[in-house]
Amino acid sequence: MRLLCILLFATTVHAAEVTRASNWELHSSFWMNLHQTLMHEASANTPRDLGALTPEQRTAWNAALAAYREAWGGKGDITFERVMRIAQDELSQVADDAVDPGLSQALAGAIKQAAPVYRAHWWPADDAANRFFIGYAAAMLRDAGDELARAHETVYGTPLPKTVRLDVTAHAGPYGAYTNSLRSAGPVTTMSSRDPSYQGHAVLEMVLHEASHTIVGPYNGTVARAIAASAKRLAIEPPDGLWHAVLFATSSQLGVRALRARGVTNYVPTSEDLLTRVWPQYRTAIETHWHPYVLEGKGTLDEAIDKVVTAVK
Repeated sequence: MRLLCILLFATTVHAAEVTRASNWELHSSFWMNLHQTLMHEASANTPRDLGALTPEQRTAWNAALAAYREAWGGKGDITFERVMRIAQDELSQVADDAVDPGLSQALAGAIKQAAPVYRAHWWPADDAANRFFIGYAAAMLRDAGDELARAHETVYGTPLPKTVRLDVTAHAGPYGAYTNSLRSAGPVTTMSSRDPSYQGHAVLEMVLHEASHTIVGPYNGTVARAIAASAKRLAIEPPDGLWHAVLFATSSQLGVRALRARGVTNYVPTSEDLLTRVWPQYRTAIETHWHPYVLEGKGTLDEAIDKVVTAVK
């Protein structure tokens, strides 16, 4: 009986749960977190403090990082390097608490080598942070996720994916979150539980922002087509980054509206910073011509984008 109780307790402690909320499946996966941590450490300018590791653990960890650096090559965003995407795709098919991920590709040895070190020293704290994040993110998505998903679909005239895997990890690339369309798992958003830009009420806006990347891009989707058509009519190049500024503005405004309807009146959306610091040249045009379309349904998407492009040309 005592042995049975011990086994049941161990199962309860180590079993990973998938939290479902609206269109999202939220995970705190050991293997995804390890993969993200190795990518982060391999590309970081300042190395992690390894003082608590034994010499053997330090050797194993540094060898895994060396393998990641070699696979990356040191150029561009490591998260979108082909070998890293392949690893992410394979790991999306592995149970969150599996003992061995059984990868078939180049990084398999590095991941297995680093796993005992990460599990012993950093995973418990990362998992605790992830699960706290998942708790409040899922609560907000259950309350407002369907509403916001439908609102985004109305704006873009395109359905969002019915299911998006959301991997909550300690690290998630240089910007704290990104979305890939993977061969096996479909759309996967990776989001950092430790990045302040995604914590608290911001998670509601930014989860929808990341999901929108599946239907809004620089060359694909209704926004890109409308920008290209307006630029062609005006005989100019499509304004650089305008599609992304529009995407940020959309999720920001819809997020603010949803939060205000739920009594949150002090939320400052992400677009407030970005339209001041990154895209100040687009602020007036977006606020004047895009916001009324998003929030009040005035005109059509093509008409609103044409007015924005004309104003910023």
